[in-house]
Amino acid sequence: MVDNYFRRRGLELAKHQLKGSEGYGWWLTEGSAKVYVFIQDSPNGSVLRITSPLVHLPEQNKEGMYRKMLDLNANLSSCALATHDNIVLVVAQRPTLGLVQEELDELVWNVAYVADLLDNKLADEFKCKMYAEDASPSKA
Repeated sequence: MVDNYFRRRGLELAKHQLKGSEGYGWWLTEGSAKVYVFIQDSPNGSVLRITSPLVHLPEQNKEGMYRKMLDLNANLSSCALATHDNIVLVVAQRPTLGLVQEELDELVWNVAYVADLLDNKLADEFKCKMYAEDASPSKA
């Protein structure tokens, strides 16, 4: 299913595979957003996880940033804001059981859209560094 998504986008799956992911992690860009797609094992079966890093947590006013993230989460659909290693990211996750192509397409688009919409706004409001400016990105 992931291969169909990349093929329909005109992207070569092999060129977008994450190193060390053993065939279960890929990346792509949508606007200013870098999006990561993973298939992960869980005790209840495989899980699709889509992430897009936005910004580093700010040096000052972390509490304000967390409050803003919670407020934004109240209005997001099919994704949420989270943190990993001091990086704010958009995440979507669901079991692969019953997943259809249209749902995968929608989840990737939605994560990318929200990331592209919020990255600059959060960076400006909280004076924090954009993820893209990081020299050694973490694959959250």
